[in-house]
Order: sequence, then C-alpha cells, then structure tokens
Amino acid sequence: MKRLPKRYKVGDREFLFDLKSLQYSFNTYRKYTDEEFIDNIVDILHFATYVCWLKEIPSDECLADDGIIHELIHCLKSSTRNHTDLKRIRKNFNKTLTI
Repeated sequence: MKRLPKRYKVGDREFLFDLKSLQYSFNTYRKYTDEEFIDNIVDILHFATYVCWLKEIPSDECLADDGIIHELIHCLKSSTRNHTDLKRIRKNFNKTLTI
C-alpha cells in the first residue's frame, strides 16, 4: 500500500487520507446485506476505485472482466446485475479491498 501522509497532492489538488475511515468503510460495506450492498453501490464503487489505487492493484486485476471494479460496475444496472454472481463479487470485494 502506498505510504501517504495525512495530506497528499495529485496534480494541483490536495486530498486528505484517513486509514481509520477507510477501515470503517470497508467493515461497513462488508457487513451489508445484499440489498444494502446494491443500494449503496455507487459509494462502494468509489471506495473500491480509491483502494485499488491506494494498494497499487494492477489495472488488469481490477479492471479486467473479472476485476472488482468491472464487476461492481455491472451491479449499477439491473440489466447487467441480473447476469452477475453477487456472492462471488462480494467475496472478491472482501479479499481484494481489505484494509
């Protein structure tokens, strides 16, 4: 995982980093029911994107057809969600995005 100070810059923008907040979010999302998980999929996708960057997960592991980001995007719409295995996605989420 990248060692970031509490404040860091990307380009000309400054951001805050809070490991405890990320851990709290991960534990919250992990405990959601399937319905709560889908209801909060946009926040979960934002979290997943940030953690993939923070942990320097290679793009082929997070964006490929079976990557966690790609799979979470399928959960955004019912037409693609119906063709996904939510149990497998959540297992991958718990494994890949643990903080």
